[in-house]
Amino acid sequence: MANYGSEEHKQMRKDAAEKEPAWNGIGQEKGMQIWRIEKFKVKSWPKDRYGEFYGGDSYIILHTKVNDEGKKTYDVFFWLGSETSQDEAGTAAYKTVELDDYLGDEPVQYREVQANESKKFLNLFPKVTILEGGMESGFRNVKPKDYKPRLLHVSGFKKHVQVYQVGLSADNLNNSDSFVLDAGLTIFQFNGSKSSAWEKRKANAIVDELQASRHGKVKTTLIIDGLEDEGNKLIDEFWGHFGGKPNAIKDCEEEKKTPDYTLSLHHISDASGVMEINEVCSGKLDKSKLDSDDAFILDAGGSLFVWIGKGANKTEKREAMKYAVRYLTDQGRGNDVPIARVMEGKEPKEFWDAFAGKAVGGRGASSQQWKK
Repeated sequence: MANYGSEEHKQMRKDAAEKEPAWNGIGQEKGMQIWRIEKFKVKSWPKDRYGEFYGGDSYIILHTKVNDEGKKTYDVFFWLGSETSQDEAGTAAYKTVELDDYLGDEPVQYREVQANESKKFLNLFPKVTILEGGMESGFRNVKPKDYKPRLLHVSGFKKHVQVYQVGLSADNLNNSDSFVLDAGLTIFQFNGSKSSAWEKRKANAIVDELQASRHGKVKTTLIIDGLEDEGNKLIDEFWGHFGGKPNAIKDCEEEKKTPDYTLSLHHISDASGVMEINEVCSGKLDKSKLDSDDAFILDAGGSLFVWIGKGANKTEKREAMKYAVRYLTDQGRGNDVPIARVMEGKEPKEFWDAFAGKAVGGRGASSQQWKK
């Protein structure tokens, strides 16, 4: 460990990263690249499926950008499905650090967890679709007549409409959104009576995509406008998948309640021989408290930032995500809070927004309440 953190050690890590076939030639052009973790291996995800994820898997996303000066900048996300295994999640985290090494410590790293993704992540895609199952699902390779019906929930506003697979139950329907019931040879679109034009259009696009992908094997499609729509035998078939037509469905999906948080900044140090995380300030944050020789956690309530100073040791850099997860555990909070690791001098706008008291968080950020 004598040379740990030296230029020689840094080059050794980069050399190791260059042996990963998946990283060969990446980050050269502006745009996005996605990989899925499959049995500890990093496998390219088909471009025509970008934005589609399985809840049983883990993924790595590289977003290469070019700034006003013509220099490349990088965001690296690792997305963890709610049912992904610990092995897959661990591999995704490790390989993200390896990718960071390959790109010379340039990327900002983001840890994303299903159902609480950051707005930055969601904005990468025109549509995000979360499906049940994982690597072994192979849904697209099943013959249409053998499909098991699945219900897709379409919800959102303008370009932020999202799609999630939900359980096949009338309890999961509501009047505020649109839904697609994919029964293989028959595809139904159910529009809640209060669903928006954007949701209806997105649901209709999904129906068209499913039809096209099955090369004419889909026999029938039907749009059902609300619980009151009736007079068609196919509508009865639709409700048959739910055990019969209910007397009523809820007006809207219950909003996720977000508790109040106090903005806070915490110092990470292992000077004592044991890693310690201590609060530096809370409420109105003071950016002068950031010290280039150390690492800090900025707790923005709906998300966390781990800030790595230029003089911080390599352990703090490489173990940043672990420290943040440990912090959440010590706070008694869930591990689905989005986490970003940022290097001094490469902070995203969202980091400084938190010092200005602006909301930064997952899907509930717009309604996030902060105490100052």
